[in-house]
Amino acid sequence: MTILLLYTSLIRVTETVNIDAPSFAQYTSALRCPCSKISIDYGKFLRIEYNLHQICSSTFVDRNWIDYLKGSITTTLSGDDIPLSSLSTFQALGTFCELINRTISDSLTQFYSNQYVSASVISQKLFESETKSLIDQFRLSMTNSFLLSLAMIRGTTQANVLFSRRQTNYKLFLIDDRYNIDINVFAYMQGSCASPSKVIQPQLHPRFLFDVPGFYTGCYVIESLLQSTLECFYSQQCIDKLQRYLNSSSSINVRALDESLPSVYSVNSTIQKLVDNLMIELWNVSTIYERYYTECQPTQCTYTLQRRNDVIYIFTTLFGIAGGITTILQIILPPLVKFLRRKKEQRQPNSGKIKPKEF
Repeated sequence: MTILLLYTSLIRVTETVNIDAPSFAQYTSALRCPCSKISIDYGKFLRIEYNLHQICSSTFVDRNWIDYLKGSITTTLSGDDIPLSSLSTFQALGTFCELINRTISDSLTQFYSNQYVSASVISQKLFESETKSLIDQFRLSMTNSFLLSLAMIRGTTQANVLFSRRQTNYKLFLIDDRYNIDINVFAYMQGSCASPSKVIQPQLHPRFLFDVPGFYTGCYVIESLLQSTLECFYSQQCIDKLQRYLNSSSSINVRALDESLPSVYSVNSTIQKLVDNLMIELWNVSTIYERYYTECQPTQCTYTLQRRNDVIYIFTTLFGIAGGITTILQIILPPLVKFLRRKKEQRQPNSGKIKPKEF
């Protein structure tokens, strides 16, 4: 009994506890909770927001600015002059902003419809690690897809020597009632637009009465835009000087870009660098673990614990064993005693007195 008492007091036992439909406040990582809904849309517990470069919300991609540039164009201007070139350039810049914004929005819609599969509730740490990987993969895939499409369009345009609407690579002129096309060779370029396989680096035109810092023109609007910078448009002085040169028939109040705003880009960053990063300034990603748990809908959770037996269990065990031993002895001992007596009697058949021997 002493050995049994020590054993039941010191041994550790494993106990399984069930909790029916626990709330999120009751949930801990120690619980094992099978999900009643194993596939959940990303949009149920993920939210991705983004901020584009301030150029995409500025006046320079607004319709009023485009109309202002149109008011500076006369019929005597050619494609390599500032007003006409800048009109196409800013239209292309606005198109980039619109296209990138639409691409991200459509990609997010598709991303949110994907499903996260888990047979049971996973820990918050593992959940955050997996969702971060999913988001990083989404951003990389979306960026690569956009840049691949853009590279294909640029390569097709240059390889096929497509005619620019603004006549920046070819000139269309009328001779003897017949239209003729001639290669537009820029005096300020080291090369010719007849070499489509060669990406021509645009330079500033020496004939300009006013040179826009970091702003280039070339055979193709997209190529010159991607190699341009926005440094002039961060300076109010530069913008005012540009407006005086344009001398548009309309008026507009234009404010420079705010250089004091936090940005991952510098003032001298090229448009190519902005486009390579989808013009994103900031990704704001939020993963809501509680919503994931709620969507998982666990109906019952279990956990195990190891502990020593309590006093009641120990004494109950001792008394139970003692009572069991008593009962067993009551059943076994009487027949056993009778059996032993019978055996003893069989060994002593003469029960009378024995006479003493005579000597």
